Amino acid sequence: MAKSGKIVQLFQKPENFIKSRARQLQLGKCYISANWEESGIANVIVSRIPINGNLTIGMYLVDFKCLGIKDSAFKFNIPLDEVQYLIAYIKGEEIEYNRVHNMLYGAEAFAESCGFKPHKDWAIGQLILEEDDDRIQITDLPFGEEGVPAYYPGPNDDDDTINRILATLDKNLGPGNYYFYEDDKRD
Repeated sequence: MAKSGKIVQLFQKPENFIKSRARQLQLGKCYISANWEESGIANVIVSRIPINGNLTIGMYLVDFKCLGIKDSAFKFNIPLDEVQYLIAYIKGEEIEYNRVHNMLYGAEAFAESCGFKPHKDWAIGQLILEEDDDRIQITDLPFGEEGVPAYYPGPNDDDDTINRILATLDKNLGPGNYYFYEDDKRD
């Protein structure tokens, strides 16, 4: 009896399930927001298929130009209709897993070379992906603008956030070694 109680307790939190079992599940479909190539930023969804028919998913907000993994979230044991809602919300298009894998890990590495760490939940969210090892074929993808980091302030970036990001770029790359596109709405 105590043994089954430990199993139930182990999976009371989604993080525990993701840490211990997510990579054992069959990979499902992957989706990316439709306008990612033009905007340089994407919402990505990667699904895993448990035996009960519901899905486990990783959701990632990725800046391919500079900041890398801006947000990471996960859900487990969710019905297909909820996943379909999320796909519609991001205007998602299906994309092959290998490409998504390279996009996510490539964006993380590019951002780290600029001095930026991925979102705190990436530590768990990346466990929905396959291990980043030699089994995944490497795809050459462009990051930045022609390889040069390009920071576009987001709608929620206040002056303090912008200044912190610019200071990080100056410290790690040197002034003038990146592009900064100030929002037209800012004074």
